[in-house]
Amino acid sequence: MKKRLVVLLAGLLTVLSLGFGLAQFSDVPAGHWAKEAVEALAAKGLILGFPDGTFRGNEGLTRYQAALIIYRLLQQIEEELKAKGTSPTMQALSPEDLEALRNAVQELAAELAALGVRVSALEDSAATKEDIARLESLIEELKAKPAEPGAEPGMDQAALQDLMDRVEAASIAADTALAQAQQLAEQLQALSQDVEGVKGDVAALSTQVEANAQAIQALNELAVLLNQDVLSLQDRVTALEKGLADLQGVNFEEFATKEDVAAVQEFAAALRSDLVSLSEKVSKLEAQVADLSKVQYSIKGSLFARYGSVYLLPGSTTPYDIDRLFPGNAFSTGAFGNAASPVQREDIIISGRNLSYGGASLTFGVKNNAPAAQGVAVSEASATLNVDAFTGTFNNVPTIYFDAASVKGSVDGQPFSVAYSRRNSAFKFNDYLFANDNDPETVNPRQGMVATFSGTKFPLSPQVTVVAGVAGETPSDSNPVLRGNYFGIRTAFKPFSALNLALNYATNLGLRSAIGVDGGLELGPLSLSALWVSSQTPGNPVANFFNNALSDWAYYLRGEAKLGPISLAANYHAVDGDYSDGRAGMSENEDINYYGGLKAGAPYGANTRGLGFSASVGFGPLALKGYAESEGDYNRAPGSVQDALGVAATLGKFLGFSLTGFYNRACDSGNNYFVCANVVNDLPTKYSYLNENQQYSSSFGVKLAHDGSAQDALIPTLNLTAQYVRFYVSGYTDIQVYANLANPFKLALLSLSPGFRYHSFAGPAAVTGDYTTLKAGAQVSTDPILFGLSLDGAVSYRQTSYAGNSTSNDPNAVRAPRTTYELYYRAGVKISDFLAPKVNVSAAYAHYRGDGLAGAGLPTVGSGNQAFDFARDRVYGSPDPNPRPWTATPGTQSGLVEGFYLQADYYNLSVAYGEFVLKELNGNNPNYGRGFRISYSLNF
Repeated sequence: MKKRLVVLLAGLLTVLSLGFGLAQFSDVPAGHWAKEAVEALAAKGLILGFPDGTFRGNEGLTRYQAALIIYRLLQQIEEELKAKGTSPTMQALSPEDLEALRNAVQELAAELAALGVRVSALEDSAATKEDIARLESLIEELKAKPAEPGAEPGMDQAALQDLMDRVEAASIAADTALAQAQQLAEQLQALSQDVEGVKGDVAALSTQVEANAQAIQALNELAVLLNQDVLSLQDRVTALEKGLADLQGVNFEEFATKEDVAAVQEFAAALRSDLVSLSEKVSKLEAQVADLSKVQYSIKGSLFARYGSVYLLPGSTTPYDIDRLFPGNAFSTGAFGNAASPVQREDIIISGRNLSYGGASLTFGVKNNAPAAQGVAVSEASATLNVDAFTGTFNNVPTIYFDAASVKGSVDGQPFSVAYSRRNSAFKFNDYLFANDNDPETVNPRQGMVATFSGTKFPLSPQVTVVAGVAGETPSDSNPVLRGNYFGIRTAFKPFSALNLALNYATNLGLRSAIGVDGGLELGPLSLSALWVSSQTPGNPVANFFNNALSDWAYYLRGEAKLGPISLAANYHAVDGDYSDGRAGMSENEDINYYGGLKAGAPYGANTRGLGFSASVGFGPLALKGYAESEGDYNRAPGSVQDALGVAATLGKFLGFSLTGFYNRACDSGNNYFVCANVVNDLPTKYSYLNENQQYSSSFGVKLAHDGSAQDALIPTLNLTAQYVRFYVSGYTDIQVYANLANPFKLALLSLSPGFRYHSFAGPAAVTGDYTTLKAGAQVSTDPILFGLSLDGAVSYRQTSYAGNSTSNDPNAVRAPRTTYELYYRAGVKISDFLAPKVNVSAAYAHYRGDGLAGAGLPTVGSGNQAFDFARDRVYGSPDPNPRPWTATPGTQSGLVEGFYLQADYYNLSVAYGEFVLKELNGNNPNYGRGFRISYSLNF
């Protein structure tokens, strides 16, 4: 055994010998094959030798001695790691040495346990160091004592020598016993920590078990078994401790018999077996918990109820809008309407509007965290169930319906999804076909399903989208894009990474059918995209789809290239007139036939055909842009083609400032592209707040802007724009200066957000019709002053001076001077935690008046709150956005609306009350209204 251990550790000699003096053993002669290894191990303290300076290498090495040597080696490695973070000793071991060391440790594990039993007995035996010291003292006394008369010479000396040898042996045994006792103590401490660790694992698992209601019974049974195993383990440990105690006073030689060692080894093996069994049961328990956690279920819902109404008081006859006073008030329906369509109006209905409603919602969900890799596997699913408990009219049977449902999963690892919506099914095939994903107001509801599948394992990796459903019809949109049953399928392919291609088919049963192709290609810095859609009414041959004279076509080809700082773009497009309002493409995104529409648009308008180019380049702080477009109607009728081109240069940003100069030119080209036969005045149709640098008109100008969000902004949060535009054909000039603070300005407890606007649109003396607008406003609030009380207020005023008496949209029409205005102000108070925590109360008074507004009569309907949008002229637009400043004003509409509004909230409980009045500016013809609502919602 000793020889095998020395060979095992011989690989450490180089490291072990560095920095240490080699220990000398008298019985290890020079030139011995193991001399260097033995002395190096002794120098490191791994072996101690015997007190007489010998190594006794020819004697057998017991397992206990081998265990101590390995233990000292492991201690040394641990100390090196703690001190340096690395272990030269560990690094010196080869993989074969490490494997041999690991096997030796496992082999000696049982002997270590037996060693502890033996050493404990030794510690309690009579052969202590003090006894040995007394024996040594007694021997010295005997040696000094003279011999008895007549005794044989040397007899006493021989007995003494024998006794001295026995004492020396006992001393060595005592030293060894003490060292072994120390090792046993450490082993027992480690065993105690292991038991505590197992207890901690059981406690953690118990907590995890309690979190899973469906597995409580099964896990409790397992926990009982574990508890029994732990009790059994504790009983065995108690028996071990009792056995150790019983060994006290046992003679050393008798204790160290082979039978005792075998018995202790057998007990240690049994203890190890119990621990292995416990570990296996814990592993099984963990596996069961993991299986249960693969599928997670959830349920959430809400309950909602409200009572209230909005109505006109007796004697009042004119319904009117109150949102312009308190935007987002509790009586708002969330959408604007017009006088002919009260369903969509946020106003007080003459017959009274019943706000009472009660409902509930439940959403059930399931999620599989480890779906199967083969076959059809669902990874997650949800379904929302709604109940209309009561509405404005009595119904014996509450209305119960699915509001939404969705499923996601895979088929042989290929993802799919299915989604159902009761009212707002959203989908988009391309820009001109089935574009119904940006219709948030849902004026025309769609009930249907959208299913997708990605065939990643199929050739060309097809991605399939299928939509089906039925579209409704509301009074506000009596001729919707989709009506009745609809169906569509889109299949997109990816032949290779740079190319994508899609085929489309869509139909609205009995009304429209369409086919289409779209795709894109990317080649380095160049990207191309193309689209073709053909739409026709039912009953026509399929061949008509491919004849643009017999069906409605929309198509384009676009290309973009980026070459370092240079960007280039070009397009050719043609869109039939039947795509107006989304008709031919069955696309609600383009439907603007109801009030306040103007939603997301397709890239090119209906009834157009043309081509365009654009380019941009940057040189440090200087950026240049240019465009050239030529467009006529779809059939390119004579005289329909117009050209537009322009350039712009921007210098910036410095201290948040940028300076832009621009030039635009608009021409008539007859029925040819880019002929520019005649420079035209395009002001009536091309002027727009939305057109950057007034493109598509004949103009030039300059714009200075300050960006308050820039890091080096001269005045942080201040946004400022000053622009001058000259329309050089008509002779008009347009000057705009406006500014506002993006974030409130703090002054002690006060927060202030001011803004102003100046806009002058003027023509030559021979052509009147100019006007000047001044607009200013501010929103103000305070931090809580006392007892949670804070104040807030707002004011916005706009005054416009016109010339001319005509209401024509033509800016060249002769007008008489006139001044119009709008005034809005609001003052309120808020109290947080009023009387009790989370009780918030607010009260406000608001006033709006206007004169010379668009239309006639009283201001009953307002649209587009622009009170604090200082890039626009008006306080309330009608309609919004208003692209040209002269289209909506002046008019003869005048009057005022004012009111008081109170709201109190406590968590999800809300109470609102309001008193309102609409009347003429002189106070005549008052129409009083009142609103009350109490609502409560509970989410769980």
